[in-house]
Amino acid sequence: MIKNILSAIILVAFVFDKIQAQSLDIYINSALKNSPLLYDYNNQMLAGRLDSLLILATFKPQVNQVSQVMYPPTGPGWGYDESITNGGNYSTVVNVTQSLFNRKHIKGQLQSIDLLNQTLKISAKVTVIDLKKSITAQYLTAYSDFMQYQFNQSVLARLTDEQKTVKVLVDKGVYLMTDYMNLQVLTTAQKIAISQSFIQLKNDVAVLNFICGISDLQEINLVKPEIKVQNDLSYESSPLFAQFRIDSLKNTNNRQIVDLNYRPRLSAFADAGFNSIAPENIPHNFGGSFGVNFSIPIYDGKQRKLQYDKLNLAENTRIYYKQYYSSQYKLQFGQLTNQLKLTINLMNEISNQLSEQEKLIDLYRIELEKGLVRFLDYLTVLNNYTATKNTFLITEMNRLQIINQLNYLK
Repeated sequence: MIKNILSAIILVAFVFDKIQAQSLDIYINSALKNSPLLYDYNNQMLAGRLDSLLILATFKPQVNQVSQVMYPPTGPGWGYDESITNGGNYSTVVNVTQSLFNRKHIKGQLQSIDLLNQTLKISAKVTVIDLKKSITAQYLTAYSDFMQYQFNQSVLARLTDEQKTVKVLVDKGVYLMTDYMNLQVLTTAQKIAISQSFIQLKNDVAVLNFICGISDLQEINLVKPEIKVQNDLSYESSPLFAQFRIDSLKNTNNRQIVDLNYRPRLSAFADAGFNSIAPENIPHNFGGSFGVNFSIPIYDGKQRKLQYDKLNLAENTRIYYKQYYSSQYKLQFGQLTNQLKLTINLMNEISNQLSEQEKLIDLYRIELEKGLVRFLDYLTVLNNYTATKNTFLITEMNRLQIINQLNYLK
């Protein structure tokens, strides 16, 4: 018996844990874990680190081995001039090249990779924000269905209890049989409403599971989300506005790279091996050479100025977008804050009305049992209460949806 009791406790605890897992945080964590876009961004950032190593590798000494065997056949009256071809060429040379004074070039290219990685991080943050916002919105939709389904069940339970009371009063002749039949019709309509709300709940939960990458079909028991306003008017902290700062750094870095392309370049080289015009002379033609290469641009058709003009246009566009999004952010924040305030006031009014209607229903039930009121009047009061309760649930979900938009405003 003890073993059976323990097994039952473990089973109940397991089921309870599965039901409790249907919270907003669980859905959000599952979506973030299953998102292929976030996985892609993470791999791109890892690839950026490899790009940095590749850039450093290109500025290290480059060693190459070059071999050539060339024999130009000749004959009477045809063939290449031997004074040009030397009769052939047999060489194997190891070349070593190293660019000099390239610290600024390395810094500029590494800075480009770093800014690209910062852009990827911001894109990942924006993706996280969008995921959390969309999942929270869908969860609230499903939770609204869940609350509606539970409320419809509570109304059905009340109507079922009333049927017992009214049946006794009808048998006593206090109320007419038509009153009882009206109650039966209302009860049947309530059962239909429960079925409709359950279908809507299943559909919205299925959508929620789909966007989160969840395939588990467990009993639906959603937990009320604790959503509070966590955002303020500090739009500078938004990842989109951080992108404007990075774009400015990109434009500055690109201008520096343009300038570096017009600086003198110096590189050293060395080689060693053999180079001969005849195979038999190879043992006597081993040697090497070294030197430096120097280059400086003189004229390229004013490409430098044209590149400057493009960068100036990009910077002007960046500034315009930043000013536009700044004003839009403040406007949206103000509108959502005002909507939230009005919605809270409306909820308070509806809550007061619900309290009054509940008191009225209690009074009607007392008088109903004594046969002091018309039964149709009681049904009217009950219908009004149901409509007000539904309005309250909708308004409460609207409040949470507004808070969701505020928290993930970007």
